Amino acid sequence: MAAVEIKNLKFSYPLSDSEALNGVNLTVERGEICLIIGESGSGKSTLLRLLKKEIAPFGKMSGEINVGLKTVGFVGQNIESNIITNSVGSELAFSPQNMGFGRMRTHLAVAETASYFDLGGIVNKSTAELSGGEKQTVALAAAFTTGAELLLLDEPVSQLDPAASEEFINLVLKLNREQGATVLISGHRIEGLLPIADKAALMERGKIIFCGSPRETAEFLVKTDHRMKCALPQYTQVFEGNPLSFAQAEKQVGRLMYKDFITRKNNGESVCVKGICFTYKKGAPDVFFGLDYTAEYGKINAIVGANGSGKTTLLKCIASILKCYGGKIKSDGKTAYMPQNVQTLFLEETVAEEIGGADLPESLRLEQLADRNPFDLSGGEAQRLALAKLISADADILLLDEPTKSVDAPFCAELAEILRGLADGGKTVIIATHDLEFAARYADNCAFLFNGRIAASAPCREFFSTLRIYTTSISKLTEGKAVCIDDIEVKR
Repeated sequence: MAAVEIKNLKFSYPLSDSEALNGVNLTVERGEICLIIGESGSGKSTLLRLLKKEIAPFGKMSGEINVGLKTVGFVGQNIESNIITNSVGSELAFSPQNMGFGRMRTHLAVAETASYFDLGGIVNKSTAELSGGEKQTVALAAAFTTGAELLLLDEPVSQLDPAASEEFINLVLKLNREQGATVLISGHRIEGLLPIADKAALMERGKIIFCGSPRETAEFLVKTDHRMKCALPQYTQVFEGNPLSFAQAEKQVGRLMYKDFITRKNNGESVCVKGICFTYKKGAPDVFFGLDYTAEYGKINAIVGANGSGKTTLLKCIASILKCYGGKIKSDGKTAYMPQNVQTLFLEETVAEEIGGADLPESLRLEQLADRNPFDLSGGEAQRLALAKLISADADILLLDEPTKSVDAPFCAELAEILRGLADGGKTVIIATHDLEFAARYADNCAFLFNGRIAASAPCREFFSTLRIYTTSISKLTEGKAVCIDDIEVKR
């Protein structure tokens, strides 16, 4: 029997006129890694949640779901929601205790899992102290403490920095290869996921419209010029044969021609941070001590750095949500802040009530969601609604924390256009992001936050071209001669 067999699955949420799933058919064999891709709202999260009855959404369902494996683990895109308890040890023990394991058996399961996932150094830590990458690793380990045979991973790397994302993906591959885990994983950032998958399924409007090997899927997206083509690694899009790995793409670097970098003129400082000092509680280590940062008028200013480096804290300090105990922050105009967990912004029962008739860009595509409850939206749809609320606040300085989190690749390009329009209209846009490809392609300036200070800040092309590791795939391929797909042409 297959690990998962889905036949003509249909599902609709309460009060919705449309079906979230509209005749899904999919078979996943034991031991396979199946990557599910598609635009936000295409049904990826709904599909994965329906495979685990304990977290299945409420609504009307028809068709068949057959899961031929006994234990199912789930890790979602919202890092904080994945963590249930207040310590790593108790998080690992939660599932065994819930399943009625005795004390000794639970202790052994925790010890074995912590050892396998190399969590011995943090097993006694509070979960509140962990970085985002550590939390996702703990969530994955907790899902596997009772030996989950089927792992459902819903956008698990969407909030992780590149290093943490690579580490998480390697763990997934390890569980598949060494433990025989069957994996269904959805993703918008698929550069690291596509090469490890056995098959990839493309969802569109609640259906799977194509399913094949990673190479077949890449070829389909490019050949049909599908909107999800831009989710592929940039070198896959431009080189012949649609290479899926960095090593394959390297062989064609000699065929590239390079365009000159364009830097926008300096518009003056909109936000000036001078020597700020901040700590979350008295006696705790400083998050910042003497941090300086500036953001320019009419530009998209990006801040990058590892999970836990303080990007969110810096945005909150600029927004006056957090108070520094030293230094000064000068900002010219009203600020508006969009958090990583955008659901904290939602107060109404429908999307229409949330936006209150605001005149918003059509590219936000909220009209079709007007009657939906904000808490029933997919991650990407929720991001679009939160951005709409931020724009309607008519602030001078927009602070966006991980704005591309859970957002599909086609909408990332549309988001960039919206942000560019706001910047060209005189707004100051500051984004904290792990999405280096987005920052390199669309931001004007970029700053690297490390060890409580801004380690470097420069125009984006200059910034990414000087880095070797924390940079884009195109910059690595070309040794800094280009940083994104817009900077290159391929000799035909």
